Amino acid sequence: MKDAPLSLFSAKAIAAALLLASLSMSPVLAQSGDLGYFLPAKGGPIAISRFAADAAYPAAAAPDATASATALPPATTALPPATARLPTAATFLGFPDKIAFHRFSGWAAGGTLLAAGIVGGIHFLGMMDEAHAYRDSLGIDEFDSTLCPPKVETVWGGSVQQALRWTHVGFLGLGELFYAANAVTGTSLIGPLPPGWTKSRIHRYAFFGHATLMVSEAILGIFMSDALKRGDHETMRALGAAHVAIGIAIPTVILGAGAIMDR
Repeated sequence: MKDAPLSLFSAKAIAAALLLASLSMSPVLAQSGDLGYFLPAKGGPIAISRFAADAAYPAAAAPDATASATALPPATTALPPATARLPTAATFLGFPDKIAFHRFSGWAAGGTLLAAGIVGGIHFLGMMDEAHAYRDSLGIDEFDSTLCPPKVETVWGGSVQQALRWTHVGFLGLGELFYAANAVTGTSLIGPLPPGWTKSRIHRYAFFGHATLMVSEAILGIFMSDALKRGDHETMRALGAAHVAIGIAIPTVILGAGAIMDR
């Protein structure tokens, strides 16, 4: 069956998806000062950022105006070139250190996973809106196991919903890469915790929490895609609420864990 022409809701859904996805990156953009510090400079493949170098190697103080220039030997009157005071390489993947990379990858993972959740929500609500409009046009109030499944399959396979679906998958895949990098560096930094509910303890328990949620969300997503493809309304309704709730909880916990450590 050919896809129906784009509806007004579909056009709005795409526009809203792009807008909300960009807004969801605000946690990362809010760390723009950190990004300038963390990102490598253009001077070399792993050269330290000039922002980091300025912080780690402040410019030499101006000479005392009252001192006599002739009192110093000629070889000591000139300051060394600025490039001589910069380190030639960073210590971890182009970042000042492993903690800097861990912080950056955590904010990036939270932002991209939040974008994936927003686009996924628009995708789900768009399909529901279109399928329910079809149901109402038939004059029925409940899901009809004979008439409705073919329409659900058609809506799911439409060009607009497939574009939203793969945008969701793209953000999810990018977020997973950042998340994996953050998890690897995070586990390598694990050490003894001080007693009490410290920031470090909360941050570590939050990691265990959102890691568990990530596994649960992936499993739900696979089953939900299969239900959508088959037009299984009852399974979709049962899994949909859980999938959305976990999808919101994951970036919330990730960003919250990062915010606690930055306080």
